[in-house]
Amino acid sequence: MDIKQLGYLGLSAREPDAFTAYATDILGMQQVAGEDGTTHFRIDDRHHRVTVEASDRDGGAYYGWEVEDANALSAAMDELSNNGVRAVEATDRELEIRRVAGMTHFLDPAGNRVELYHGPAAGEGEFTSARDVERFVTGDLGLGHVVLASPDIEVQQRFYTEVLGFKISDTMRKPFQATFMHTNPRHHSIAFVDGPFFGINEPFLHHFMLEVPDMDQVGRTYDLVLDREVPVAMTLGRHTNDKVFSFYAQSPVGVHTEFGFGGVLIDDETWEVTEIPGPDLWGHRH
Repeated sequence: MDIKQLGYLGLSAREPDAFTAYATDILGMQQVAGEDGTTHFRIDDRHHRVTVEASDRDGGAYYGWEVEDANALSAAMDELSNNGVRAVEATDRELEIRRVAGMTHFLDPAGNRVELYHGPAAGEGEFTSARDVERFVTGDLGLGHVVLASPDIEVQQRFYTEVLGFKISDTMRKPFQATFMHTNPRHHSIAFVDGPFFGINEPFLHHFMLEVPDMDQVGRTYDLVLDREVPVAMTLGRHTNDKVFSFYAQSPVGVHTEFGFGGVLIDDETWEVTEIPGPDLWGHRH
């Protein structure tokens, strides 16, 4: 299976208006009107990359992974069937909300809703940040990344590599177990961390990451977070593996957001999978 990128992310929110204010005023996304209690958020030339929907719970709702075209989606569905995975084709309303030409969805071994799609719609006009973010690092690299807390990382790793075709970037054992995976040159589009280590025994979106091309934008956004008294989950720091300079803030839907700069790119011809000694070179203090 050839997945191109993390195309979009769906979030559930008990207070969607609070997330809307956070996404626009703090993160700098552009709000786009939605349907059936949803609100979309744009960060590039796509119609949207993030959707929040009203719910009786907070957290991650679905994760959209892009394939090349309708033929690739059909082939992916055959592969899923051959591996005993029950996939369901999207309804017309789901396609309308996602703004894609075709989509199928299924659950991974931990219970996360995975969506494979093709044909994303473009947004109207140019992306216009709600604040001063000129652009985000997306394009063929996708939205950014998601990190999911899972009860059994090894089972998730096998499923995403053997069934979905992801490649391992690196792994970590201390202070907690983690596996980082890529599907394009971005160091990781998804990672799994040891849920029980954090006291989490069910599938859970720990954070999603947005990348900007300017270190100063990270600093300005960090100042804004402090000025607005947004809870800081982790202070400024730099990661060991993808070298991202970033900080983490607590969003109103209980999901952390990482806002960063400077991620390394992977060349599969030369990249060597290693076990990193820990998550950070410095900083990222809780």
